Amino acid sequence: MKPVSRRTLDWIYSALLLAVVLLSWGYVIYASTVVAQRQLRKKYPDKIF
Repeated sequence: MKPVSRRTLDWIYSALLLAVVLLSWGYVIYASTVVAQRQLRKKYPDKIF
């Protein structure tokens, strides 16, 4: 296995960090929409969302 350059390692770490940040924000947005829908269903049970 040949050695990997520092620039390549920096690029890989940056891409991994970006993926983690995007996944975590996606989870936060998804969870907040689920909670909002539950609250709306509880407040207005006769409506369809």
